[in-house]
Amino acid sequence: MNVMLVSIGAIIFYAVGMACQWGRITGHGGARNRVLLATSAGAVLHALSLYFSIHSDKGTNLGIFTISSMTTLIVTLVVLLSSLRKPSEILLVTILPFTIISVLVGWLTPVEHIFHSPTLMVVHVLLSVLAYGLLMVAVCQSLLLAYQEKQLRSHNQKRLLKALPPLQTMEKLLFEFLSVGVILLTLSLISGFLYIDNMFAKDMLHKTVLSLVAWVLFATLLIGRWVNGWRGQKAMRWTVSGFILLLVAYFGWRTIVDFILVR
Repeated sequence: MNVMLVSIGAIIFYAVGMACQWGRITGHGGARNRVLLATSAGAVLHALSLYFSIHSDKGTNLGIFTISSMTTLIVTLVVLLSSLRKPSEILLVTILPFTIISVLVGWLTPVEHIFHSPTLMVVHVLLSVLAYGLLMVAVCQSLLLAYQEKQLRSHNQKRLLKALPPLQTMEKLLFEFLSVGVILLTLSLISGFLYIDNMFAKDMLHKTVLSLVAWVLFATLLIGRWVNGWRGQKAMRWTVSGFILLLVAYFGWRTIVDFILVR
């Protein structure tokens, strides 16, 4: 019952925040403070629903839908905190639908993956979730940035374009998200090698290899930005490619464990 109530509350507040932000973009009203307050209230209830889901009588539940919900919560919190100093709340329009879906799926279709001795593994899992969250925000930011640059080149004055921050601000935000995300991904990989007996074991091989390849892509993008000034469409392609590899690495592996191997 507790999970149901807080999940429904989170979905309602998130929907209000998304509607208000869309109203700001389309010019039909919706104050910025309402967007941030409604989304913040949704995030608080979302965190409570995760607390009830993770803490089970059997142990620490870190099933695939719990991790997905945790990731979208991190993404939402990152955007909220970023919006306190920069106009990044427009990202909520693209992020909140996924957040709402993750809360709904986590509530309606709970899948358990219990850790009985979570002390060492939780550090690795939390670092991974934080890294995925930051890099997911970077993906959304890169897509908006690529759209903005394309529309500016074609001298298109759509309402969405007018609602976006200046191009330089959008670029700065993108590479800030990427830099912090890569740092967290690096720590996640290091913790995995420290805490997991064999990261190249048969059941872990594809996750480890794909995560390392994704890390190389993100690191190359940051170096390319620093050395050659990479930006725009190129930055978007590298960011999206790296994140797709991470999605397949983690959620593909978790799907196999939770739905195939367990059964």
